[in-house]
Amino acid sequence: MLKSHIIMEFYKADALTLATELALRGAILAVLNRLDLKIKKDSFIQFEPEGVTATIVGENFHFSIHTWPEFCSCAIDLYSNEDKDFTRKIAEELKIELKAQEYDLKVLNRLFQAT
Repeated sequence: MLKSHIIMEFYKADALTLATELALRGAILAVLNRLDLKIKKDSFIQFEPEGVTATIVGENFHFSIHTWPEFCSCAIDLYSNEDKDFTRKIAEELKIELKAQEYDLKVLNRLFQAT
């Protein structure tokens, strides 16, 4: 069974969205809700004076993000049980929601076989 693992770095993103837990949570939840992805557990950590690290575990995915609002950038790790096209859709929606003008994206296909 093929699973998708995407590593992303977004640049020239919206510093205000990346700066606080409240703003980042709203942006991420907007994406997950649009794509009908259900959250099982999440954890958001606010740094001072700004910046956030978050981990979200869902029914068919897990996701982590660390932000550097002072550089308008963030790093995201996304693993999904969905096909790679849907996983890329999640990535694209995050890019749009965070208003990233530039990004690096690496797709790693994970192959699992039942024993």
